[in-house]
Amino acid sequence: MQEDPLKRSSVKNITRTLVAFKAARLSLGLNRRQAAERCSCSIRALEQLENGRCNYTEDRLKRLIEKMGMTWSEFLRFQDAPEKALAQIDAYNLERTLSRKPRRNLYKLVTKEVRAIRILRKRRGISQYKASEICGFKECTFGLIEAGRTDLTDKKIDHILRSLGYKRQDFDKIACADVIADEVISEINSLLQILDDQGLHTVLTMIKALAKK
Repeated sequence: MQEDPLKRSSVKNITRTLVAFKAARLSLGLNRRQAAERCSCSIRALEQLENGRCNYTEDRLKRLIEKMGMTWSEFLRFQDAPEKALAQIDAYNLERTLSRKPRRNLYKLVTKEVRAIRILRKRRGISQYKASEICGFKECTFGLIEAGRTDLTDKKIDHILRSLGYKRQDFDKIACADVIADEVISEINSLLQILDDQGLHTVLTMIKALAKK
């Protein structure tokens, strides 16, 4: 059972900080369900927070922001002009919606190319927000790309690779691989976190045996 890090309030109070929180979530390409999973809270709790019906402290909000995948300093940039940030995201989605059919922003299509871009961004050790800034995109762009909610053309891929300091072969090596090693390693690391000492010892023995082959 998930523990909601937010306490219900009887008073609705949508502050600039909460508008910034919603803008930050959308910029990461996360719907409320996905954000709630990352934050280990219920969708209802997140909805109440964004609607100003939850009491919260800065420390709690900071933990939620970081769990969603954004640093606190990056979030503060949204807080400087939250309405503008939210309007930019809405305008971006509208522009993408009108430019093609069906409405791409209503469904997700995480292709192997998208996954390759995500891996290369992570290898640089930068956030989606920072990657958007480096590439000269709007703040929400990388989040939408990695969420599979916007087209990833060859022209855009080339621009991203140049901006992040990669060559096309770096991208192709990942996108054309039968198995994406970074993803496998990430999944293994996640599973290792829930194993007890005996389980870890068993896994270590198996890996050593495989490595000798």
